[in-house]
Amino acid sequence: MQFYFKKMSFIQTSIVKLFSFKAQISLGVMMIMTSLPIWSEDSFPIPNNFYPVTEGIFRSGQPNALEMQGLEAMGIKSVLNLRQWHSDTNEAEGTNLQLSRVPMDAADVNDDNIVEALRILKTAEKPVLIHCWHGSDRTGAVVAMYRLVFEDTPREEVLAELRKPEYGYHYNIYANIERYIEHVDIDAIRARVMAP
Repeated sequence: MQFYFKKMSFIQTSIVKLFSFKAQISLGVMMIMTSLPIWSEDSFPIPNNFYPVTEGIFRSGQPNALEMQGLEAMGIKSVLNLRQWHSDTNEAEGTNLQLSRVPMDAADVNDDNIVEALRILKTAEKPVLIHCWHGSDRTGAVVAMYRLVFEDTPREEVLAELRKPEYGYHYNIYANIERYIEHVDIDAIRARVMAP
């Protein structure tokens, strides 16, 4: 009698182990499938240094014509270009993207161009892409100021995000951007951005 229970116990244990293994595999597959992005580089071509900022706002380096089409296909409605000497007219030809441009010099980020960029972001049809050449310095400055003005993010968090290695901020060349963020009068900028 005792042998029968031991035998059953072994069989039951084996079934439980087998079920557990299959359940673990199934659970793993489900987790992988549900964590996949809705879009990927295979589905739409995207520009270098492409990242989400917040709901409805993305950042990147300069998109080429094929990437502009990919951005539109994934739902981007507006593009804010921060490059000083280059518009997106040629790259966006044949798309319905709404183009805006605030020519910025990364070595001279100032209140006027920040206010102009933030006013555009405030009213632009979303989702919107912010970009410069690399998507690092000018883009990083505008994203930082967006977080300070619209999201009330603490300066230290904004500076930490600016310095994240994946964004490629050139701190050794454009340390002025950090100084600007450290000393800018956020309330004065907010008042100008929100003015009619």
